Amino acid sequence: MVATPNDLSLVMGGVRNRLKRVAALVALVRFVRAVATPLGRGRLDAGRRGALLFQPATVTRLDRHPVLFALVAARLAEVTAPRLLSFGCSTGEEAVTLARHMPHARIDAIDANPACIAQARRTVARMGPRSTSGRIDFACADTPDALAAEGYDAVFCLSVLRHGDLDVLRPERCTALLPFARFAAAVEALDRCVRPGGLLILWGCHFRFVDTATSAHYRTVATPGAKPQSGPFYGPDDRLLPDDAYAAFVFAKI
Repeated sequence: MVATPNDLSLVMGGVRNRLKRVAALVALVRFVRAVATPLGRGRLDAGRRGALLFQPATVTRLDRHPVLFALVAARLAEVTAPRLLSFGCSTGEEAVTLARHMPHARIDAIDANPACIAQARRTVARMGPRSTSGRIDFACADTPDALAAEGYDAVFCLSVLRHGDLDVLRPERCTALLPFARFAAAVEALDRCVRPGGLLILWGCHFRFVDTATSAHYRTVATPGAKPQSGPFYGPDDRLLPDDAYAAFVFAKI
């Protein structure tokens, strides 16, 4: 039996309808979480204030990228007191992990969600090394602009410049959820925080750093042992790319 164009059209119509139902369910779950939890309400408050928000989820955990953290720690081993920035620090586990891997580092950690920052301070008090006191500073901010003059040795942006609905729906265009232009503007702002020779770590993005103008000021650092990032990925035209893996996520400023 040979499928006719009409048959294919019906199949595709059914797929689109199912995706719409999935999107509606995801939106409903997100709304329920938002009104039911302090972190969700904090995100809603940030949105009402006009904060620039990216990833809807606040899920994180300690040492979630051990190979990546160990690599950065090794590269900064000769720096007496490295300055680190955690952009989109969520509830603080990333900052605690950085303090454990780099005991002499000074760490600034920012997030747009005030509830996340409050929880992050509690996380450090509960889980941070004893030597952490005074070495981690948290602030509620949706951009790193106020920190551009600091000149960080490493800037971490992990699973921030993405949107969970792109994983679920994999639309042909990402414009409605998270356009490439916002990604490009974000990495440009992060670039202003990185000192010459410093590192920019971009993991879990739905875009490729190489497609931005900012990437011309960096070279890719090899990350042996680290798994490639999985897609979907979108190009500068907001269209879905055929590549579903991207292995470049640590970059050194030239």
